[in-house]
Amino acid sequence: MSSLIENLYGEIEKIQAIDIHSHVRQLEPGAKSLRELLSYHYYTELAYSCGLPKEKMADELSDEEMVPALLQTVADNYSNTVQYGWMTELCHKLFGLKDRHLTVDNWKVVAAAAAGKQAGKDWTQEVLRRGNIEKVFLTNHFSERLDGFDRKTLVPCLRCDDLVFAIGQKKTLDLLSDRSGVSVSDTRSLKKAVSAIFEYFVNHDAGSAAISLTPEFAFQAVSDAAAEPILSAALAGETLTHEQQTTLGAYGFTLLAENCRQFQLPMQLMIGVVRDAYQHGVDKGTDVVSNRASLNQYARLFNRFADVTFTVSYLSPTMQHELLTFTWIFQNVRASGHWWYTNVPGYIEQDLRTRVEALPRTKMLGYYSDAYYIEFTLPKFNMYRWCLARVLADQVQMKRLTEEESMQVARNLLRDNAFATFRI
Repeated sequence: MSSLIENLYGEIEKIQAIDIHSHVRQLEPGAKSLRELLSYHYYTELAYSCGLPKEKMADELSDEEMVPALLQTVADNYSNTVQYGWMTELCHKLFGLKDRHLTVDNWKVVAAAAAGKQAGKDWTQEVLRRGNIEKVFLTNHFSERLDGFDRKTLVPCLRCDDLVFAIGQKKTLDLLSDRSGVSVSDTRSLKKAVSAIFEYFVNHDAGSAAISLTPEFAFQAVSDAAAEPILSAALAGETLTHEQQTTLGAYGFTLLAENCRQFQLPMQLMIGVVRDAYQHGVDKGTDVVSNRASLNQYARLFNRFADVTFTVSYLSPTMQHELLTFTWIFQNVRASGHWWYTNVPGYIEQDLRTRVEALPRTKMLGYYSDAYYIEFTLPKFNMYRWCLARVLADQVQMKRLTEEESMQVARNLLRDNAFATFRI
């Protein structure tokens, strides 16, 4: 590794980052144990893919039964992966692992060290301090309460999937009525209920709204008149046709965008996941990527809501150039992060290089962890910092940027653009 890359990494490491998307639990940000960290779906789905039966990872098993079986599968199959690298790095830096790998022979010592640290009342702040991360965005269902935690550090984010893809389900409508205090009986009251949810989230320091969108989703504006009879049928408990569900979902999405406009709340779009494709997979290990989605399906959205900021992530690398062009010309579009299956250095560096070369440095959100436990924010952001250092080193060596200019790009990507984009 060149000294330039190492020097740039050292400077990048000093930039306090903002994590704009995670699944960290606000009341229990950290994992309860090493076992819980190893139950992160990246490890269970890879282990199952390599042949470890689900029964060997079952919740009811003791640590002594589950952990060695999983770690042996790692050793035999996927210790080469960056996902496993996240685990070893956090064990080294947070729990004092001395050996190169976490193994069936040393895990109990690490588990004991982890248990002691994870029980500490300041553990979340300690992890963020070591990872040099100031804020972590959450993923909050519209029914959640947003009290009892430090919202300056853990930033609420309104996750909107159910308000689009399950809006025709009586359970969702009943929950929306209960949570908003507005009895949903027609489109007029539905609008009031959704607005009440947004108002609550904004009053509790929400940084953004966010939604994960399927490949076939395409924005279309739906009128109250078109939505009214479908909503009435849903409220009556009738089973909606696929066409009715699509129309009502599009209406729900329009309400979301209108409220983002009203409350000046950015919307994070995460595009292209096929849910439940693998019927036999482990929990959270059933979804795959599709190459069918296109940002052209959202052009009408970006045009209609030109005063709403949309940050966009994709699951398929085939959308890389589309996102670059949309960010290039649309004032309200930002290229954001490296989501899920593209969250590995090979994809990150390719995307990052084209973005740095082609896009304004102020229109890119560099990275988010997508972590389920606060501990994973540290190794994931360090992985990205190394990718960023390598890409910026190329720019310096080609004399496109000076080292000082490259650090301005890094500050934009890791920190400054998050403050400029979101309500934080």
